[in-house]
Amino acid sequence: MFDVMKRALLGGALAVALTVGAQAGEVRLLSFGGATNLPIWMAQEKGFMEKEGVKLIFATTNGSVEQIRDFYAGKYDVISTAFDNIVAYAEGQSDIPLPGPFDMFAFMGGHGGMNTLMVRPEIKSYADIKGKTVAVDALKSGYGIVLYQILKDKGGLEYDKDYKAISVGNTDKRIEAMRGEKAVAAIVGSPQDMAVEREGYRMLADAAQELGAYQGTAFVTRRAYAKDKEADLVAFARAMAKSQDHVFANKADSIEVLKKYAKGLTDPEAERLYTRLVSPGGLNPRGAINPKAIETVLKIRETYGEPLKKMGPMSRYVDTTIYDKAMGK
Repeated sequence: MFDVMKRALLGGALAVALTVGAQAGEVRLLSFGGATNLPIWMAQEKGFMEKEGVKLIFATTNGSVEQIRDFYAGKYDVISTAFDNIVAYAEGQSDIPLPGPFDMFAFMGGHGGMNTLMVRPEIKSYADIKGKTVAVDALKSGYGIVLYQILKDKGGLEYDKDYKAISVGNTDKRIEAMRGEKAVAAIVGSPQDMAVEREGYRMLADAAQELGAYQGTAFVTRRAYAKDKEADLVAFARAMAKSQDHVFANKADSIEVLKKYAKGLTDPEAERLYTRLVSPGGLNPRGAINPKAIETVLKIRETYGEPLKKMGPMSRYVDTTIYDKAMGK
């Protein structure tokens, strides 16, 4: 009887090992830098990807234009990007034409627009921005139009009439533009906003608070890849959801990981940053895409996208089949 049980257990273990091996796959992920990568860092620290049979290759980009070019060149399988970027490319409103047909879709949420409007020390109010230049990632997509909307709502400033915008790239590039006096304002991610605040720069607005429900970023893939590698994507989404859960449930762990990857954070800054990440406008709980937040993105794009057109339906940009399978729906 013991030998029979032993053989059964060994056979079961072998079956599990073969199953995991068959499902294991490499997922190459390209994201922007910043503290909203906490769930990715946590997944690496806690082995959530490996437990789901995924080998994660993670890198960061210098800007949305470079990101899309690398994505379409086949260098990456998934990107974490501003959801608005996907809409812009789908509707022909992006800064550059796509290198191929539009076949991207968002399958999982990232965060709700956790960025701040930072200004140079001499800028005391929205009125001080009039007649000056602001720095954006790309002129027609991403958080560029978020900046335009905030300046209009809070300061009555009209894009390309009351101020000019220059395209420079990611958060670090936008900070460089302000330091070099090429721009007086920019949307800046965390924790970089805290770093420049220590230098005397001013936080004029919190994007999430100003816009309300807003789908800031999403995890995006291409349809051909999703068709061939659905099992890998489902495993990736399941691991990311588990990591999100861990972040929300484990403050001490999360602060420790933040301080490891976001260098230079003080204890009070790490505490403040964690609170922002798990509050409304921060990380999407379980990585779920928020339909109401997508409506806000589409409404703003209908205002600033060129050529002007009606956006939607949501299914043009979003397909949650992978996420739903990961959640057992």
